[in-house]
Amino acid sequence: MEIWNLFYDYFLIAMAVFAGIVFILLQFVTVPYGMTFHNRWGISVRSNLGWMIMELPVFLTMFLIYLFSLAYNIKPFNFVTFSIFVLFQLHYLQRSFIFPMLMRGTSKMPVSIIATGFFFNTCNAFMQGGWLFCFSPVDQYPISWFWSPQFIIGTILFFIGMIVNMHADRIIRKLRKNDQDNNYYIPKGWPFKYISSANYFGELIEWLGFAILSWSFAGVVFFLWSFANIVPRSKEVYERYTQFFGDDFKKLNRYKIFPFIY
Repeated sequence: MEIWNLFYDYFLIAMAVFAGIVFILLQFVTVPYGMTFHNRWGISVRSNLGWMIMELPVFLTMFLIYLFSLAYNIKPFNFVTFSIFVLFQLHYLQRSFIFPMLMRGTSKMPVSIIATGFFFNTCNAFMQGGWLFCFSPVDQYPISWFWSPQFIIGTILFFIGMIVNMHADRIIRKLRKNDQDNNYYIPKGWPFKYISSANYFGELIEWLGFAILSWSFAGVVFFLWSFANIVPRSKEVYERYTQFFGDDFKKLNRYKIFPFIY
């Protein structure tokens, strides 16, 4: 078990370093999906199918790690870790099943992007599930963790971020008139008043909250990965809005993702 603990620690460090590399690369590479889609990255499939395939591994792998931990009695059942697990799964239940089914339009996503997302999500399930059910100290999460500042603040941020993310996604989705409408429109109203990527802002807040409520390096690494992917993506989205709508968008004076900052 000591070897596995060492492997897990080095894996987290490697993933944190890799997140930094990805952040730098994405300053120069535009990932082709959604508003930035093009067909130069190979075979593509419908975006709703792509999202489901890409997000499902983390949902299923977390369940498998949880069941594995119980079956082999790696750690005793813990109400706190189970609650953190439920919060995590709640996001991916929505992201893996509900979000793809609600998508409008016939936009596409390259299989290469789906494959990289599939791989990362599997790794992330190992990071989060591994910490909660295998590698965290047995006394890390006593029942008193439920009323600790970390859990309270982190849970509040988690749900605020989830609400912002889902509400922003709903606004964007409702802009399209029907399932055949592939046009893009400028989202307006809260939470888009000051930023153009309110959905991404909500997701960042959500995973910052998760890192705080779990108070784990695994949660921090996941937040770093979210930041590394989402912040460059917000710049690309901002540029596409500017390209598509010109002065109609510029006059809104929106920031990219962080109100009054960036």
